[in-house]
Amino acid sequence: MPLPALSLALLIAGTPPVERTLNVQYTVTNVGGGLGNYVDEKVIFGMVPGDATRQRWVAERVRRDRRWCGKQGADGKCVATETQVHDWLDGATCPKVAPAFTALWAIRPAGFAPVRDFVSVSDSSTVTIKGTTTQAGFFTEASVSQDAGDFATWWHNSSNSWKSCWQQAAPIVEGQTLAPRLSLPATPAS
Repeated sequence: MPLPALSLALLIAGTPPVERTLNVQYTVTNVGGGLGNYVDEKVIFGMVPGDATRQRWVAERVRRDRRWCGKQGADGKCVATETQVHDWLDGATCPKVAPAFTALWAIRPAGFAPVRDFVSVSDSSTVTIKGTTTQAGFFTEASVSQDAGDFATWWHNSSNSWKSCWQQAAPIVEGQTLAPRLSLPATPAS
């Protein structure tokens, strides 16, 4: 082997493998709540290579739920609980994911409302969907935040239909396990 080829081979052999991460196309955050429940959730979605017959959507999620009365103590009084998850959704094993994005794309763009002289208060969480749109030009970034409305309804209906599909293990894409892009927040020391 000539010297330059040997040097290149040694350089490549000493290089750590490149991690495969999800190419994010949509981000959904779901934050807030009321009546003693609070959610803080972030989900990233991307399309990955799949079979030729359907789109393969993959998502990574971090979610924290706090409930002021998540369980009852021995004395019968409410005890606050907090749960955290970091999990994955794979459209290859959950056939409800791809149709949900077809439904998202069918929602008409939101228009601005006239000025109002009152403030709405809601016990709902605020759903924010970020992605690209063709409304103002091809590949224009857009973000929509709603407590209620078509986009918030889309998220709540879609995420409820996927509840049983979330998995702890990262999906395998073209022979490689996806590396996480999200992480749970550090738990404060007691």
